Amino acid sequence: MLKREILTTADGSKTLYIPEWNEHYHSKHGALQEAQHVFIANGLAQFSAQDCSILEFGFGTGLNALLTLLSPHQKLKYHTLEKYPMTPDEVQALDYPKLFAEFFKQEENAILPIFEKIHTVEWGEYQEITSDFSLKKQQADFKEMELPEGMYNLVYFDAFGKRVQPELWHESIFEKIYKSLKKNGLFTTYACNGDTKRALKAVGFRVEKKPGPPGKREMINAWKD
Repeated sequence: MLKREILTTADGSKTLYIPEWNEHYHSKHGALQEAQHVFIANGLAQFSAQDCSILEFGFGTGLNALLTLLSPHQKLKYHTLEKYPMTPDEVQALDYPKLFAEFFKQEENAILPIFEKIHTVEWGEYQEITSDFSLKKQQADFKEMELPEGMYNLVYFDAFGKRVQPELWHESIFEKIYKSLKKNGLFTTYACNGDTKRALKAVGFRVEKKPGPPGKREMINAWKD
């Protein structure tokens, strides 16, 4: 596993950084702002009135999972894939409970046990985090992962960027995702380059460009009509 460092982003939230790749897990312009914009405002919010099954590519720091749990929703099943899980020391150094308490105007001691449970529950099977949020963490290589067909309403694609892992932004990956989505399912990601848009369209997605989070002009929503 490559060496990782913890850095503070522009909005005060922390993320991981891989020096060898010069790659951040989240935007240096604001990890929390990026996740809120890409995956909640332009993802979960489209399904807030219904039960929802989510697939995430890149559990990483657990930021998207915690943000999803704390945002308005009905009953959620959240299946997340991660090849290189964080260490307990890295998890503690993120200090997310304090950050989220300020963001959601809640007490830190109300968020801390949820954050800890997200990171400490067993991998490989769905685990109940709250009465309306079940989490399945799966250690897997995206390229080798087989996905069930017609299972998910929403996909958070939070893989490392195309510059460092171009193989993750290939039609072969997107085709698996397309098949795994239910009708009217949504794929959302922070990227919006031409190659990605073309690859998504090639496997059947209807691609929409959306205004991006701080530091990015645009992002992608892609629908399975």
